Amino acid sequence: MHTAIIGGTGLIGLATAQLLCDLGHRVTVISRGRPASVHPAVRWVEGDVTDAARLRDVLGSSQPDNVVHLAAYLQFDCDHNPAKAVSVNVDGTLNALEACRLLGIARLVFGSTIAVYGERHDLMREDDPPSGNVGLYGLTKRLGEMLGERYAGLYGLRFVALRYAGVFGPGRPQGAGMSRVRQLIKQTANGADVQVEGACGEERLHLTHVTDAARATVRALQHPAPRFCVYNVGGPAGNYISLRDFHGAVKRVVPGAGSVVWSGRGRSAGPLDTSRLREDLGCVPAVTVAAGLELDLRGQAGVLDSDSSRQ
Repeated sequence: MHTAIIGGTGLIGLATAQLLCDLGHRVTVISRGRPASVHPAVRWVEGDVTDAARLRDVLGSSQPDNVVHLAAYLQFDCDHNPAKAVSVNVDGTLNALEACRLLGIARLVFGSTIAVYGERHDLMREDDPPSGNVGLYGLTKRLGEMLGERYAGLYGLRFVALRYAGVFGPGRPQGAGMSRVRQLIKQTANGADVQVEGACGEERLHLTHVTDAARATVRALQHPAPRFCVYNVGGPAGNYISLRDFHGAVKRVVPGAGSVVWSGRGRSAGPLDTSRLREDLGCVPAVTVAAGLELDLRGQAGVLDSDSSRQ
């Protein structure tokens, strides 16, 4: 199988490329900039999802069997530049769908988000209507889902949207937002105190280690006949915790971790119902917050000693 990953330089894209290569598949990453680190078997091609002609040419010359579309303008960036948000998240998604249609590419897996639900505190299921306070990022992603569903109905494209929740893992996030907040909290593992703006610590979110996010993405590519167009992707049920609890988990892995000074308030989201992911795609989230932090922090020089790595 040959997969093209559009916008494959972020956390989920790099992990998905790695997993596909480990499984013996061919991978082409299409992005504006070369990935800082990537599996040696990955082929990189420069391209921008907002450039329809260039994207079509790159996909046409690469001839992938399927596409993963992860290029996105992220939450806080969308609020500051609505025109760019629509250009990347809506027009860019339409460009990817149209290229797949014209080139006869059978399947597109779309990186969506739980932001489509708005701010909620109850169990969130794929068929639930959104709340009345969905932000611009969530609105553009929901429109991307609707475009994909329309292409599936009109042209037979196999379209799968994955609503990722609270993905964390090694490396730096590419934009501002709650992913940046989680990364700041993880930095306390080096013993430093950090100031987190835009959060009070009580915000709750269903966290997902990037390992589970990549496994779900690969399963969405490989499943012979997904029954649905949209799937929630979240970690085990116990991963529904507050940011303050997330910092507590860092301190349990690294007892000498620094403190967090909270300032402001961020959005919470309810827990995810992942039964559709588990029962239809056969993908069972397995990485707890504690296990994910062990995986991430063990790679940081000087962070874990032989005792703290066995908490």
